[in-house]
Amino acid sequence: MTVGDAFNRRKKLAADLQSWINRLKLAGAERRTYRTAALDGDGAYRPAPGTEKTTTRSYTVQECRERIAAVLAEDERLALRISRTNQRARAEIEDLDGTVRELSIPELLVLKDDVIPKLEAAARAVPLRADDVGVVDSGPDWIRYRTVKRVERKRESFSDKGLKVEEVVLEGYDVVEVTDYGLQRRAQWDEIDRIGEFAQRVKQAVNRANKTELIELDEG
Repeated sequence: MTVGDAFNRRKKLAADLQSWINRLKLAGAERRTYRTAALDGDGAYRPAPGTEKTTTRSYTVQECRERIAAVLAEDERLALRISRTNQRARAEIEDLDGTVRELSIPELLVLKDDVIPKLEAAARAVPLRADDVGVVDSGPDWIRYRTVKRVERKRESFSDKGLKVEEVVLEGYDVVEVTDYGLQRRAQWDEIDRIGEFAQRVKQAVNRANKTELIELDEG
């Protein structure tokens, strides 16, 4: 049995455990329900036609408890074998910087479940350079642009004939100058793709490591 087989078996055991727990809950009693017209006399507790229902248990309490104990014992044994094997099962992985390392399954899972999501989040958080702006100055890693907004005010007055006249008066311009140090969008995409390729290599390494045969536990 490989590590991967053991994980699949533990999933099956988890489902079996829940099934036997559900059966155990039903194993404590059998019920008979009905409606009766009298509680005394010759007809006492006689079911009215069509009202009687019974529920019977399929398993005894002891049987359910024995099955649960067997499932737990097998699951514990598998968990211990997986834990011990995981420390020895190793696979090669090429890091983001090109370095090839040999890592155990727990180390690979740290990369897969913790490190890589954080790397991707950091890559997506990088500020991007504004597009379609009027650049007024630039440097090796920055551009400067400005936005201009007209500031207008409506002025109302009355003509000689008493008619209301509206006039738009230009009061000036609001100018915002921005020095933009953001990265080009292509650079962000390339970095996200690079992290995605690394994530795929880690998954493949985990799959290779999961093919390692389980270590047997010492008896006694």
